[in-house]
Amino acid sequence: MFLFNALLSQFISIILVIFNWKENKNTIYLGGFLFIISLYSLTHYFAVFGSSAFWLAIFYGNFAPIMMMAGPLLYFYVRGIIEDTYILKRTDFFHFIPAIIIFIGNVPYYLTPFSVKLQLAQSILNNMNLLKSASVNFIFPIKANYVMRVSSLMIYAVISYYKIWKYRPNLKKSIPVQQYLLTYRWLNMFFISLIILLLALGLMTASFIQKTPKETYGALDLVHNLGGIMVLLLSVSLLIFPQILYGFPVYHEVPDLPKLKTPIIPTPLLDSEEKDEENPFIELRDQINAYLAEEKPYLNPDFSIGDMATALKSPQHHISYCLRVLFKQSFPKLKTTLRIQYALELLNSNEFNHLSIEGIGQMAGFTSRSSFYAAFQAEMGCSPGEYLERK
Repeated sequence: MFLFNALLSQFISIILVIFNWKENKNTIYLGGFLFIISLYSLTHYFAVFGSSAFWLAIFYGNFAPIMMMAGPLLYFYVRGIIEDTYILKRTDFFHFIPAIIIFIGNVPYYLTPFSVKLQLAQSILNNMNLLKSASVNFIFPIKANYVMRVSSLMIYAVISYYKIWKYRPNLKKSIPVQQYLLTYRWLNMFFISLIILLLALGLMTASFIQKTPKETYGALDLVHNLGGIMVLLLSVSLLIFPQILYGFPVYHEVPDLPKLKTPIIPTPLLDSEEKDEENPFIELRDQINAYLAEEKPYLNPDFSIGDMATALKSPQHHISYCLRVLFKQSFPKLKTTLRIQYALELLNSNEFNHLSIEGIGQMAGFTSRSSFYAAFQAEMGCSPGEYLERK
């Protein structure tokens, strides 16, 4: 169970970054934090419960500098969603100093032949109590390394949660109320679970210093397992409620953006009965509608959500938020639906009778005949040829 939780958390963190970093780059910080926590759990598993000297030699000591980055990444994520930006500042370099020092202290160990690391790993598996003396850093003893790792993360967690608690945005005028409440509640659950995990790690570290490693892990393993399960559940919740990843999007009106006069695109592309009319992103939603209707950028096969963000002078994760929450569609689905609607206009027009079905698909923005047929079949329930026969 312990190994399963760690591997699943690691997998989810990677998936979060791969599929969301373009929409909201703050996801990189959150995914990195979850990845490091699961990495710590894997190292703990191979040292305490594992039986493979090879995997212990891979994990033991090699990732110590990375583990010191968990706190800074957590802080960057919280600050990023509060300030609605992912950009690091010059002063943020100081957050990397502890990890750099640990890395420098580990350099001799990194240059050690792997065969020597295998021998050390096998010795630890034969006698767990060697964990108290098997230091891989010439600057800090292993006890200091454990204390710094836990205390650093605890300090960053307290500072980050204080920023969340202190944050009082101007709701309805800048941030959508429902989005704020969903994200705020999740953050509270996240930090409660994180504090439980850190308390468990703190108890284990204190016990590790006073007792033997075997006594320490035997007595507190259940607590650590419960903390790991709670973090895993929070990771899974990000997949169930992906809106959390948008954080606290703050709407900023762009004064020099021309007001497009084309009527908004009708249903089903837009829910005309959207009840949250106080949502500050309603204006951006209408701008997106007008831009798509007037410019028809989706006819370009290479059209991306980044192109839309550039055209509307709006952060990409704001565009993503509008599409997911106010349009109730993903960008690929919306783009495909618009292309099929345009293809239907061409198929129903006598002016384009000279075009082949493949040519109509290309005019609508599809890159191949197969992609056009597949999208048309999914949207209309029949192929383009069958649609023409029914006319």
